[in-house]
Amino acid sequence: MFAFGSRCFRLVRGALLALGLVACTPPPTDGSLIADPYQATNRRMHELNKTVDQAVLRPASRAFADVTPGLVRYLVRNGVSNLELPVIAANQLLQGRPLDALASAGRFGLNTVFGAAGLLDPATDFGLPFRPTDFGVTLHVWGVPEGAYLELPFIGPTTERDLAGLVVDSAINPLRYVGGVLDSPLPEIMLGMRGANVLIRRADNAAVIDQILYGSGDSYTELKTAYVQLRRRQLGEETTPEAALPDIFGDPAGDAPAE
Repeated sequence: MFAFGSRCFRLVRGALLALGLVACTPPPTDGSLIADPYQATNRRMHELNKTVDQAVLRPASRAFADVTPGLVRYLVRNGVSNLELPVIAANQLLQGRPLDALASAGRFGLNTVFGAAGLLDPATDFGLPFRPTDFGVTLHVWGVPEGAYLELPFIGPTTERDLAGLVVDSAINPLRYVGGVLDSPLPEIMLGMRGANVLIRRADNAAVIDQILYGSGDSYTELKTAYVQLRRRQLGEETTPEAALPDIFGDPAGDAPAE
């Protein structure tokens, strides 16, 4: 239990440091899409991520899609979505959406017990749809600005606000600590399912990702634009048609919560 609290404290402390950076980053005044004061470092990370994608992720995702039946991919998607529900419910509560939080908690319980530990999705048929959100959205609801654009190694595009959200979501996810408390392999299972889901998403969005990374003159700017516009649309700040912004970065944040 002490290890749990210590690790959680370190992660939250890191998130607070990231939020401190947000406060120090002024919005762009030159008409740019988003403040990008770390562009030189971001571009180096972008080239690293492209190298990893070209050498590992793209061929691995193609091979995975070729040998994995559609049913398996469906089950993995469901399983990963189910593992996210405790954090989603916590964020919905923090956003002042108690009914949505209750529905997400009910969805988690129903799918875990009656849906083969979340691999199946009976909850949707019972009127409990998947409504994803995250702590980055929570910070937006609380009025925290998005801060500067970042591209992280192996993680990809984000913002200072979303980086802080990513850290907090990781810290508050109770499923991460089950292994140490109950001697359960759940954390390893979570890691494996998330890895498989990354390959599935890469394969499902291969045409769009390949166009951005390898078919444009400046893939860094293309990726930054796609990410920022998509994220702002998820938050209700962007009016770009949804069809023009396919979700290639992870599960969408869902409908923007009422503020």
